Amino acid sequence: HHETEGLAYCENMRPGGFCTHLPLVMIDTKGQEMDFVTEILASLKIVDQEGGHNHPDGRASVETDLLIRMRGNSSSRFDKKQYRLTFVDGSAYGEEINDLQQLEHVSYKVMGMPAESEWVLNGPFLDKTLIRNYLMYNLSGELMTWAPNVRYCEVFLNDEYQGVYIMLETVKADKNRVDLALTNRNNASTDYIVARERVGDTAHPLNNFGTYAGKTYNELGVVYPGVRSGRTEEHLEYVRQDIGAAEKMLYSLDYDDQKIGYRSAIDVDSFVDYYILNEFALNVDGGGLSTYMWKDVRSGFEMGPVWDFNNGFDNYEYYTLAEDEFYLISKPWYVMLLRDEEFVEQIIRRYHMLRQSTLSEERIDRLIDQTIAFLGPAVERNDVVWGYSYRDGWLDNFDMDLQPLSYDRNPEDYQEAVEQLRSCIRRRGAFLDENIHVLRQFCAESKVKEWN
Repeated sequence: HHETEGLAYCENMRPGGFCTHLPLVMIDTKGQEMDFVTEILASLKIVDQEGGHNHPDGRASVETDLLIRMRGNSSSRFDKKQYRLTFVDGSAYGEEINDLQQLEHVSYKVMGMPAESEWVLNGPFLDKTLIRNYLMYNLSGELMTWAPNVRYCEVFLNDEYQGVYIMLETVKADKNRVDLALTNRNNASTDYIVARERVGDTAHPLNNFGTYAGKTYNELGVVYPGVRSGRTEEHLEYVRQDIGAAEKMLYSLDYDDQKIGYRSAIDVDSFVDYYILNEFALNVDGGGLSTYMWKDVRSGFEMGPVWDFNNGFDNYEYYTLAEDEFYLISKPWYVMLLRDEEFVEQIIRRYHMLRQSTLSEERIDRLIDQTIAFLGPAVERNDVVWGYSYRDGWLDNFDMDLQPLSYDRNPEDYQEAVEQLRSCIRRRGAFLDENIHVLRQFCAESKVKEWN
């Protein structure tokens, strides 16, 4: 499917035969195969002439060695792969250093984003609009303390065109990302970031209270501090106990007490905004998978940053989502938070406020229009390579034995995919406008309810 004929033109077409207004990312794996486990040493060149045309032989704005591997869970099955990138100085490899993990990380500004060494190349495949992640990361950035920056680009891998990608900041402790303090080897207490993932998918799972008491599901793993930042076993134990202390408040009979309940341990506003963003986007994973939380020792837990809306707005591959249901009400921590009247009322007030501003139908429609206009001819170039996937049944509904139940979700073309997205956003917004107050049923007083 890698035809490059007719992909792009410009008035001064140069050797290389490709031109784009988007930043151009070229990766050379030097003949090595990639997989989902082992990082390989490759080279990268980014051509990003501001306001101009970008060609493969253009002047590089970034040129570096990098460690690269494929990434993703459900996306690992797709033909269009996702990549994890770490910029390194590879000059010492093989002579002074034999372990790739020991190579020095180097930071570069990428496409106007702050300098860093760690990035993700996210390739929309199931999402035929190419828009879901871009839209929701940008909206989240207006509400949350921090959300990953995103930039569209086009990618060549070993001189083969791979289509439209999103260059995405990873979740990392850094002054330009999640702004946390440096870890002190000699002090067990530390700022930290944890992620909730499938059991077995986290590098350093915590046996925290929620896990061993059976109050939560999946597992929490420590993202920061990492080995490179001087993490010790004492740090891991501190994080485990700190989270456990918060969970014991949350899952106790005094959970809603102003002094000894959960409010003394968490940043409530971040949990409210995270809930609204993910519920609005029909993100069934929100709160349970690919779910981050972070803690500055001087303040409470913050929920977020948000992560991965590729399957949002009813783009889930296995089944059609009901737009008239709530999806985060049974997720870890939220199952308790939503039993508190004050928390529920805060969600309802905040939701109605955001629907007049950040999440208004007019605002989102305008953002979608602007994004499509910005992508321009890049959509057609992407479809030259991946257009076959419109017809391949990727968005069919499946029963548990993966037998297709219907074929009505596969758009015929880009325009139909965008209309599906707009239509879902309109219907979801209308449902929540009418029914967000129904969340009150989860915190109603009840003689048979253990917690009220």
